[in-house]
Amino acid sequence: MDVEGEYSVLYTIKNSKGDILYYEGRNPQKGQKNVELEGLWDKTPSSIQRFYENVHDGFYYYASESMGLVPLESVTYLGDEDIEWSIIDDLEEPIKINLDSSFGFFSNGMGSYIAIDYTNCVDNNATFWSAKLKPKYNISFWSYVDEWVVIGFEN
Repeated sequence: MDVEGEYSVLYTIKNSKGDILYYEGRNPQKGQKNVELEGLWDKTPSSIQRFYENVHDGFYYYASESMGLVPLESVTYLGDEDIEWSIIDDLEEPIKINLDSSFGFFSNGMGSYIAIDYTNCVDNNATFWSAKLKPKYNISFWSYVDEWVVIGFEN
């Protein structure tokens, strides 16, 4: 499909309940558009780079641009001063990621992310980061992405 001169693939998915869902995968050849991420792109785990450069620039529920890998221009910089992470005050121990080097590539649309901390991302190591829930550290990026995409299909 063509949306304002940008090409995407629109997937029609029928879930187990018989509902029809639409997922968008943007053109991977349009290039990087995220200023904070651009300087760190070469440190991004290679499997994530390959997905964004060769498969799609994101893959998400079309109606909300969430429950999937967001386009590079929408990757959330967790160190953004405008984002309030109230969960930090509720944690019993210090956070184990550096927000200033962390980016949320997957969003559920309600304040939860699967994030890569560039100081600890060897072997697709990631963190489930949320504005409301206790973080889960040292998770497998792709395992969590797969799990959450399936959750999106079924809800």
